[in-house]
Amino acid sequence: MGLLDTLNQLKEEGFDAKKDNISQSSKLEPGTYPVRLKSAQANVSKSGQTQLAITLEVVSGKDKNRLEIIYMSFDEGLPAFVLEKNGRTLLKIAAVSDMEFKKKDLEDEYTAAEALSQVIGSQFKMNLSVSPNKKNPNYPYRNYEFGPLEEQTDNSIDIEDDDLPF
Repeated sequence: MGLLDTLNQLKEEGFDAKKDNISQSSKLEPGTYPVRLKSAQANVSKSGQTQLAITLEVVSGKDKNRLEIIYMSFDEGLPAFVLEKNGRTLLKIAAVSDMEFKKKDLEDEYTAAEALSQVIGSQFKMNLSVSPNKKNPNYPYRNYEFGPLEEQTDNSIDIEDDDLPF
């Protein structure tokens, strides 16, 4: 996308340079999105926690090509409810990607990322909701549910008369 295309897109989205902030949230709004698993990587965060970063890309609709990155850590010292939620999220992503973890895949975040890399490109539905964070209101909780994409049953093809060879 070139300069003119980018500026036209901003105008279409309603950006007003006279009164809007440059730094607007690039996070997806709550809603249901068809996504694909774009990447799974493990690293160490600035705070020293080993984390799994799963990147999902919206595959269609007005938010096509936008990313949602889910960070999960399983470090000791995290509250039990956080560990459980991260575990359920990881298992659900694997399930909707038609993969099943083996014991060796779950030694740590690095082996889990390597196992998930085998199903990069898997597509599924992501339902994103946001709830308030009482301790840090500037960073609300992002909650996820995942499921299979609905099959499209309309197999008809629309062909214009001008496209027919005879």
